[in-house]
Amino acid sequence: MRHFTYLLAACLLALPFQGSAQKVYNLQSLLEQAVVNNSEIKKAALQQTESNYKVRETVAQGLPQLSGKIDYTRMGIAGINIPAGFAAELPQDILPLLMQLKNLKALHMISSNVTLSELVYSKQYWTGIKQAKAARGLYDILANKTKDEVVYDVATVYYQLLNNYSSLETLNGIIQNLEKIENVLELQYQNNLAKSTDVGRVKVQIANLKTNRQSLQDAIEIRKRILQILCGLPLDTHLLVDTANNTVDHIQKPVIPQFSVNQLPAYQIMKKQQELAKLKIKADQAKYYPNLAIFGRYNYQTYSAQLSLSGMSPSTSFGFEANIPIFSSGERHSKVMQSKLELKEMDEDFSTNTQQLGTNYENAANALASAWKGLQDQKENKALAKQVYDQVKLSFKEGMASLTDLLSVESSLLDAENLYNQQLLKYRIASLDMKNATGTILSIVHEK
Repeated sequence: MRHFTYLLAACLLALPFQGSAQKVYNLQSLLEQAVVNNSEIKKAALQQTESNYKVRETVAQGLPQLSGKIDYTRMGIAGINIPAGFAAELPQDILPLLMQLKNLKALHMISSNVTLSELVYSKQYWTGIKQAKAARGLYDILANKTKDEVVYDVATVYYQLLNNYSSLETLNGIIQNLEKIENVLELQYQNNLAKSTDVGRVKVQIANLKTNRQSLQDAIEIRKRILQILCGLPLDTHLLVDTANNTVDHIQKPVIPQFSVNQLPAYQIMKKQQELAKLKIKADQAKYYPNLAIFGRYNYQTYSAQLSLSGMSPSTSFGFEANIPIFSSGERHSKVMQSKLELKEMDEDFSTNTQQLGTNYENAANALASAWKGLQDQKENKALAKQVYDQVKLSFKEGMASLTDLLSVESSLLDAENLYNQQLLKYRIASLDMKNATGTILSIVHEK
């Protein structure tokens, strides 16, 4: 069961806390709370939303892109030294121009443009879209698997809690009977009709049972806290569990459902991972192909000796841009081969894990049949133990049976009750495992 170490620690820390809000929960109401409020399910939903945006991001890369750019450059110019003899030999119309350049300190260049581009052809782009959509499908399956796991965990803890309540009820009944016997023995002892050792033995038995009862009560509180965390219930909620239907009289002999591996989230995840691995090969192979895009650009530019935006001249341009891969020294080939080998490894795991899923179904079917048979045996054994206890108890009241006989059959009855409760829990867990093995665990959310 996932995260139970953390949950147990959290529950032990939260155990003394008392709250005011109260509501009685059965299994269905707890499951309905869990599928909405469980933190792992919420996280899986966020990952689904994130994958949707990833698909949008990938698609957007091939749609028209509009961008703007502003650029300013100051190019410093070294001073120009004109020798006197050289200046005298220059034409009269050139000398004024050189004198202006002599005083020029820098050239200021300002440009701004808006560019519209559109991808025309890219094999990598179309493969990337397929990868993003396949990844989104994987997150959808993972979300369903997370929900399955949470439902399984909640149902398991709930059934363990019912088992604790049944054991507690049995202990309370036996303790009450022993306390009555203790009162009778006390009176008999005061009248010299019973031994002090008999009274002491009953008191020791009661003390031991009360210790066991306290351990059960602690376990109940811990499991309540675990349920609150799994179901996303506030810790100030005083969780009351409905135990009115904690019986198996209405349970029919289980019918083993048909097995279809395609319904299992674990199998669907493996198939989706194979699909992603194949797309990764195609994405690596797509790097051999050229990319083609078109663009249009509108520019404003100015060059001047003074920093100024005046005099900017417009210009337009249009063109094609092709990115053509030619030689990568074997890098692209190595990536393709790595991806192919990863797919082969995944294929090996797929075959093994698919067989394991089938084995899990067979084991779950055998365990469910065995648990059902054991439950019927323990039901008969409990009834027999109760019958024997009632007879010995009556004989003890009539003075026909000893205290040792009574304590012995009372211990046997307690063992029979506990074994029955444990077998009932085993049967319930086996039923969950059967649903888990056939991919139908979510059906218990709406069972009546």
